[in-house]
Amino acid sequence: MSFWTMGFNQHTRGVWANNMIYNIHLLTGKISEPGNSPFSLTGQPSACGTAREVGTFSHRLPADMAVTNPKHRATTEKIWKLPPGTIQEKPGFHAVEQSRMLKDGVLKVYWTQVTNNMQAGPNVMQEILPGWRNPDAFVIVSDVYPTVSAQAADLILPAAMWVEKEGAYGNAERRTHFWHQLVSAPGEARSDLWQLVEFSKRFTTDEVWPAELLGKAPELKGKTLFEVLFRNGQVDRFPNSDITQGYTNQEAEAFGFYLQKGLFEEYAEFGRGHGHDLADFDRYHQERGLRWPVVDGKETRWRYREGYDPYVEKGSGVQFYGYPDKKAIIFALPYEVPAEVPDQDYPFWLSTGRVLEHWHTGSMTQRVDELHRAIPDALVYMHPEDARKLNARRGSVVKVISRRGEMQARVETRGRNRPPMGLVFVPFFDANKLINKVTLDATDPISKQTDYKKCAVKIEVVSIA
Repeated sequence: MSFWTMGFNQHTRGVWANNMIYNIHLLTGKISEPGNSPFSLTGQPSACGTAREVGTFSHRLPADMAVTNPKHRATTEKIWKLPPGTIQEKPGFHAVEQSRMLKDGVLKVYWTQVTNNMQAGPNVMQEILPGWRNPDAFVIVSDVYPTVSAQAADLILPAAMWVEKEGAYGNAERRTHFWHQLVSAPGEARSDLWQLVEFSKRFTTDEVWPAELLGKAPELKGKTLFEVLFRNGQVDRFPNSDITQGYTNQEAEAFGFYLQKGLFEEYAEFGRGHGHDLADFDRYHQERGLRWPVVDGKETRWRYREGYDPYVEKGSGVQFYGYPDKKAIIFALPYEVPAEVPDQDYPFWLSTGRVLEHWHTGSMTQRVDELHRAIPDALVYMHPEDARKLNARRGSVVKVISRRGEMQARVETRGRNRPPMGLVFVPFFDANKLINKVTLDATDPISKQTDYKKCAVKIEVVSIA
């Protein structure tokens, strides 16, 4: 088994690195069976379900369909009851590009949810902050806590936590897992879903669609986007009486129908019969999650393997049915030099990441007393010999400086993080020590993932412990 997280993904050739892992498993035949398989552990809970599977990214549509594929766009428009041509063939801006478009004045309004890009994004001072503070841009942040991003926003919308709404997770083993709303959000806080759906009431098709598009669907003229997308006879067809007795649902109460059930059943249409089959909505509230494809009521434990996957033809053993020849592709790819390498002026590699106690930008975990006491602030982890050469030691205060910015923190040469000589590691959870002022904003040309795992820095000693 091969397990990996962002260490492979966050490179300018992260896709190629992933290809390499899959190549090894394919060439050795150790794939798609118990005890033998590559397993990518994504960087966020439900990154597979909430982002990839449902098509949240600018270049994707539900059930692994692509914006650039005309057949996929047509299928999506049909299921969503939209006139042909509504979905543009050109994908929107990816995450790093969005910041650049804000800075350049191309993006005028920017609404972020479930992210803290002012702390987690790369090259903060040069690529992100200028766009967020552009006087021609209006930035909205929906969040639960006063994050760095919220502090930089023009408008903050208080959001609901996961237990304060009903929803689902989709994880890396293809398991879809639902939960009920358990408590109500305090004050005026509302879920991200409520905010988006309520926002859709504020616009009519006449205001946001061109005349050519309205001409294809005159029956939609004058309707709000809420009526087109949600109160459309499809998403709103399930009554609130379908909600499991004893549980509340603030979105359903607000809009008058079981919104989550309607959206899920609409989404499930995309994958049924195409290797992404999902069970009926109500089944998920009776199970501890199901792994798709779910065919004839049975989940699939191992994809592409005969005896486990119902889409694999009998007698084929292993079959990658996503391709016409039903075979996997092995990629022979070259080496590519990093976007930035250490030199005489910036002699160290910098790598960023997480620590055990804090999740990503620490907006939740740093508010847990036990976790904050264990790791109260970010440290610069480095090899003892590198520290000695700098006349520094454990506890010394140093600056980590790149061509883009700098941050200051104490040195740690012991403990569980033991970098090799020539490399320093700094976690990014600490809002008071923004290591992403230092990082590089280069991205993988395929995945658009940022290269957080390597850039060139120098270390200057501020004070010796």
